[in-house]
Order: sequence, then structure tokens, then C-alpha cells
Amino acid sequence: MNDQSKNNAADKYRIFEDWLRVNGAEFSLLELRSYDDDNTKTIMCSSEVEADKDGSEEKKDTKESTPNIETYHDRSHAISDDSEMRGVHAKIDIPIDTICVAIPKKCLITVEMGQATEIGQLILKSDLDLDAPKHIFLMIYLLWDRKINGGDSFFKPYYDILPKTLSNIPIFWNDEELEYLKGSYLLTQIKDRIEAITEDYYSICEVAPQLKSIATLDEFKWARMCVCSRNFGLQINGHRTSALVPHADMLNHRRPRETKWSYDDELQAFTITTLQPIVAGSQVYDSYGQKCNHRFLLNYGFAIEDNSEPDGFCPNEVPIALSMREDDPLYDLRYEFWMRGEQERSSFTGGLCRSDPTLSAILSMVAGSGNVNRPNTNAGDNHQATETIHNAITTASTDNDGSTPPLVRRVRVCISNNENTRTLFSLLRVLVANQEELRSMATSPTLPFGDSGCSVYLSRALRGSNAANQNSQDGSTTFMTMQRAAFLRTCKDIRNPINLSNEKAAMALLLEVVSSALSCYPTTLSQDSIDLMNQVVYPKFSNRRHAKIQVKGEKEVLHHFAFWAQTAMDVIGVLQNEIESAQYKKDVVSTSFDEIIQEMEDDDNVHFTVLRYCRDILGALRKDAVETVRQKKAKMKLDEIDTEIR
Repeated sequence: MNDQSKNNAADKYRIFEDWLRVNGAEFSLLELRSYDDDNTKTIMCSSEVEADKDGSEEKKDTKESTPNIETYHDRSHAISDDSEMRGVHAKIDIPIDTICVAIPKKCLITVEMGQATEIGQLILKSDLDLDAPKHIFLMIYLLWDRKINGGDSFFKPYYDILPKTLSNIPIFWNDEELEYLKGSYLLTQIKDRIEAITEDYYSICEVAPQLKSIATLDEFKWARMCVCSRNFGLQINGHRTSALVPHADMLNHRRPRETKWSYDDELQAFTITTLQPIVAGSQVYDSYGQKCNHRFLLNYGFAIEDNSEPDGFCPNEVPIALSMREDDPLYDLRYEFWMRGEQERSSFTGGLCRSDPTLSAILSMVAGSGNVNRPNTNAGDNHQATETIHNAITTASTDNDGSTPPLVRRVRVCISNNENTRTLFSLLRVLVANQEELRSMATSPTLPFGDSGCSVYLSRALRGSNAANQNSQDGSTTFMTMQRAAFLRTCKDIRNPINLSNEKAAMALLLEVVSSALSCYPTTLSQDSIDLMNQVVYPKFSNRRHAKIQVKGEKEVLHHFAFWAQTAMDVIGVLQNEIESAQYKKDVVSTSFDEIIQEMEDDDNVHFTVLRYCRDILGALRKDAVETVRQKKAKMKLDEIDTEIR
């Protein structure tokens, strides 16, 4: 940035701050800083600070002045000639529980202001089905006021500091930049976002043709992402709304949060309050929430290299898509269960029938082949799992936001055993289930209450688990009783393993799915880590670096589930061998499983979710299986005694 540009930037920020002060805003404890391109200097944007002549406030140590890639992310930050990287800093030490920003209501742009415009009224009367209605009305006011009132607009000082371009946000990336995301489902989301914005624009133009004279499609896109990256959800005088809040939207993101914001009905102002002491000179942060990097990148234009919370949890997610195979011999039975509870959604999304060409195109993308039924062999036969791994794999570019064909289910998972992980495992169990298992699942009602917080043993007890189940017709040992089955209703309700054979097949399918997903990326996880060390090729704040951070995070999640699946299959193999041994020996061998669990507990590289699954979930299956073998042996012994007596 040249000297003239620096002066222009300082001028527009000074005018902006003066406008806020004149209208009753209070932020005297803070100052705006605009970071120079070399990240070694800062331009003081507060008039009081600029008056300091000794230079001490204008320069910082290089290491300090370089915004941390993990914390410095302006809501509107765009790396271009017309937009600087900005931050808000404390001028003095700020104690905890101090209101450091207060922006009066008159300086806020609210949804209701957009609704009150002529275009807003036409939209309300038309009852259009828009992608993000609250965002639309904020956009309409922003575009209308800038165009109609221009230099006379009350908000002109605010408009002048808004970035003229948003080249850091993916919907504005060029083809070369989008190529950095190759293999990521985010490409589909970017395409969907562009299509949704475009559809909204032309839909509004149909009911309010004057929109075309106020904004082009490109300007409409710009406004959409300005609003998306800046708006606050508020409750003003008891009314829920959204608003653009000048100055407050310049705070960068950091977790855990060190400030909180709200609308104060008594002050009639938007306020930001400190949650901890802030040292003079330190940057003051907002928290944009605990989010996956794909949301940060799609909506704000940045990705965080270490997106972990203080407790170690990382919210980064990756979508895993599952689908039925069209040539599934149990297609009708599985389809009925797969679709249960989806009829309402299908009526709104245009659910596809089996003969639909769109569905055929999707199903043609399903990888692998094989019979969905496991052969009639004993549970110890390791090849059973490989017979079922190709039940359903899809890389179809569909989403689960209402546009997904019912046969394709996409589950977003992170490195956690949360609700989505349990749903994923439930779907996998359904996809690899044989005929007997499917019938048991599909012919049952559901629990009248949830058990998501129970221990595995209590959960299994609630579901009617019994240790003395008989062998299933296909020869594999089944531990799901009719009492337990009576609580299962949809394909998302199979929260506990059905039996070792089904669970091993489900884990094999999971491994196949994530391996297929990983093969879509042009680079490996290890290569990504090496690439990010090169700040020449992947400069800080660049789209290329943020894209690399995003795909690296996706691969980390996929590798986690690949390890989970492989570990589970290894442990189940040991359990199957133990059970097979127990069927022919007097004593049940149990040390092998215990040793494996102990090794996992001693290994710091084994994530606790994998350990708990193997120890608790598979351990419960083992307990049931061993008890079943014991009871069968006892019965056989009683039968022998009875025969001798006779």
C-alpha cells in the first residue's frame, strides 16, 4: 500500500469514528488499527492515537505486529488494493466486565429497515421462498440506501469503510483458486451458494423489477456476503432481529471468547463487554462461535490452522455420503426402512423414485460391487466383512439441506463421538444388515424416550438386550433380542451394534467410504503439513493457504475415522477368535482383548473416542457373546445329564 493509500485509509476511518461519536457511540477505550502489507507496521486510525508524536504507538515489534493466523480474521477482511487488514486494540488496560463498545440503535441497520423499503414491502407481499430472508432485507436496505441516498445517506461513513471487493470469500474465487479445494465437498457448497444467491436475485426482480436499477447480480452477491459475514442476531426491545453494527463488526475472531455482545434495552445500544482483563495494546477479539473451518471459509473468507477448543475438541467436519445400491437384492426391504420418516421431507424436496434418471445418474457414481447379504458362515469368518463393504458408497454432489435425494444421506462428522457420529454408525449398520437383521429393525416401534446420555450398558438394557440369544438363521451369532428390537424404528435408531458380524461389516464399509473420499484429493495429509510450512508458496492470509488449511482439516477427520474403522475391525477379529475358541474349549480365553485395550489406553496417539468405542461398545458385545456361549454350554451339559439319567 503506497503512502497516498495509507492516508486515504486513515482519513476514511477517522471520518467513520467521528460519525459514530457524534451520534452517541462510545468506544474511547479502543482504537482501530489497519495493518500494513508487510505486517510490520500499523496505522493508527483513531484520531487521539494519531496525535501521539513519539512514534511508539505507530510501530510494533515484528513478531507482535504480525496478526496470528489462528486468531486474526476480520469479518470483512479482504486482501486487495482497496481493503486493508484491520483490528481493534485496547488503548489502556481494560478490567473484566467493562462495556468497551456501545453503538446506539440509530447507528444500526436492522431487518425492519429493509422491510420498510419499497422493494422490501414487495418481497413481503409476494411471500417469496428466499434462501436467507433476514439477510435479504439487510442487503436490500444496504443496496437501496447506497444507491438512492448516495452521499446524503446517514450511513455513508460506514459504507465508505466497507470493502469494495470480497476476494477472500470463496464464491468470488477464480477457477485457479477453486482448484485449491479439489476433492473437498466445499466446492459443491460454493456452487450451491452462488446458485441460491442468483436465484434470489432474479426471483426478487420478478416481483420488484426496480432492484435491477439498484444493483447488478454481482453487487447483490457482494451485499449478500457483506451481510453474511457481518450481521448480528439480536433481541431489541423484546423483538428478535438481525442487524449490521458499525465498529462492532471489525473485531476479529478468537476462541475462547474474551468478550460478549448483546443489545442493552436500558442503554438502547449494542454493547460489547469484556469477559476478562485486556492489557493495553492487545487486540480485542470477538468470537464468531465454535464452527467448522468450512463455515469460516465459506462465510468469512478465512480458515484457522489450529481450530481446536481449549479442551482439545476440534469442530472441523467432513461430510460422509452413504447410499443404497440399486442392485441390492434386499433393495425393497432396505428401501422401506431407509426411507422411513423421510416421506414428509420428500414431498418438499421432490424425492426421486427408482426409475428417475437423476437417481440413476447418482447411483451410477456408487463405487464397488458385491452382495449385501453376508454368506451363511460362522461369525469367525473374516471374509464376511469384505463381502459387504460395497453396499453403498457415493460421491454424489448433493447436500442434506433439503436438496438431497432421499436415497443419499450425507452426515457431517468431526473427531468426536457426537450425535452425528452415532447417526453415521447407525446408517452403516443398516446398509450392511442381512435380511433377518433388517426385518428385526424394520418391524419395530421406537423408544418413547432418548438414551443418548446413558452408558452403553444402561442403553443396551433400555433396549432389551439379553445375554441368552439363539443363533440366527445365517449362522452368525445375533445378540439382539425381540425385546431390544422392539425399540428400533428408523435407520438412524440403530445406536448400538447388532452383532459382531454386522459391526465388522459396518466398519469395513466405513473404511472403504473414507478411503474413497481421501483418494479424491490431489495431495496427502502429510504433504499438506509440509506445504503449510512454506509461507512463500502459501503466504499468510492468502486464499491458497486458507484452502490448504480447509482440505487438511477434512483429511484429518477422514484419517481419524479410517483409523477407527481399522482398529475396530482388528479388535472384532480378536473377539471373534475368542468366541470361536470358547465354543470348543472349557475355558473362555479373555486375555487377548484385555491386552489390546490396555495397549490402547497406554498409547497417547489413540483418540479417546476410539478407545471408548472398543472398550465399552465392543466390550459389551463381547460380554454378551461370552455369556451366550456359557449358557449354551451349560444347557448342553444339562442335556447330557438328562440323557444319562434317562
